[in-house]
Amino acid sequence: MDTYSSPPQGERVVADTLIRNIGQLVTIAQRPIAEATGPLQVLSHAAITVHRGTITWVGPDEAEQLFAPSGGATSDTFTVIDAQGAVVTPGFVDSHTHLIFAGNRAQEFHLRRAGVSYAELLARGQGILSTVLATRAASTKLLTQLALVRMDSLRQHGTTTVEIKTGYGLDIETEKTCLHIMNDLNTQEAQTQSPSDRIRVVPTFLGAHTLPPEYQEQRAAYVDLVVNEMLPAFSGMARFCDVFCEQGAFTLEESRRILTRAKELGYGLKIHADQLSPGGGAHLAAELGATSADHLDYASDSDLDAMREAGVIATLLPGCSYTLRTPYPSARRLLDRGLKVALATDFNPGTSYCENMQMMLGLAMSAMGMTLEEALTAATIHGACALGLQDEIGSVEVGKRCELAFWSIRDYQEIGYHFGTNLVRSTLALS
Repeated sequence: MDTYSSPPQGERVVADTLIRNIGQLVTIAQRPIAEATGPLQVLSHAAITVHRGTITWVGPDEAEQLFAPSGGATSDTFTVIDAQGAVVTPGFVDSHTHLIFAGNRAQEFHLRRAGVSYAELLARGQGILSTVLATRAASTKLLTQLALVRMDSLRQHGTTTVEIKTGYGLDIETEKTCLHIMNDLNTQEAQTQSPSDRIRVVPTFLGAHTLPPEYQEQRAAYVDLVVNEMLPAFSGMARFCDVFCEQGAFTLEESRRILTRAKELGYGLKIHADQLSPGGGAHLAAELGATSADHLDYASDSDLDAMREAGVIATLLPGCSYTLRTPYPSARRLLDRGLKVALATDFNPGTSYCENMQMMLGLAMSAMGMTLEEALTAATIHGACALGLQDEIGSVEVGKRCELAFWSIRDYQEIGYHFGTNLVRSTLALS
């Protein structure tokens, strides 16, 4: 396989930014880098050059011919960033969140601790429906402010790209409002951080989250609304369509109808599959060629094999198991079957109220059978795969967008070892 490192002596790469004095660069590169070691392609004493947000070179911090303006940059516009010996990794790609909502469900958290099940809460009209009512009642300004605060927390914990789902509106007006907010969050003006600290947002339409209160006795009518009105109206506003295929939510046939129409309209497909019971969602993901199937707690071996053959990414969400106190799905089972596994927070107000991807890595290593190297891969490049962005982000490689996390540690193996604190010092997302 080809390797890449320094250009020939005397040549300069095109660059407007240099990041140097990196103590340990964990590239997670998909092709070998000269002098890098191990499955994560780790390079000591490293540097990176960037031009207009794209990485143009990765290698040892010793090729002085690189460290000057090039490609039309001047000394006034050429930026040098001193990593101060830090560990640097790709920024986390959080590929499954429900970040835009109003209200909270702290009371439910404690009810579950008292023995009330998630299904019982749904039957009482609590759970998702209580968040739907609060979100419908909130103004666009409030929903945007709440989203920005949550995104800032994500960024502080190392995330540079986040997928956000709708699903707390469940009517055309509120779902559209939430999608508008997501798209506006991708503009410089909306985010309060400097351009180098912005988080990329990937919007997903999840109108099939649960039946809204006004359609509790009209299942077919609501599915018709999603298929015939919402999906066409939101085409181009959302990159993906998702469905909660589960008992108490949407049946396998309802999910197939919604996702089939979404695929016809050009949406990428995602599916909440087999989280609370074996419902066939994982097999449906394989059948329709979904980008990812998420949860998978009760997926069968044959359905997992079908996912692998179809190239569907398996996204695991340990925060749900932590909150619901249910058995953690075995990542080892999926990895040993040859599936690409992603990790995500599933940030939401009911079953995983957590913005911290470091926490997900810790749970994956302590309770799901993953090694540190597998968990970091799952939280970066495989998270990118779960969003169809593996050619743009998720690893530190020439040609990819510069999205980095700078850690307050000197060896990446401290991740998971030193737990219960935020080890990320800062993030950098150049564009």
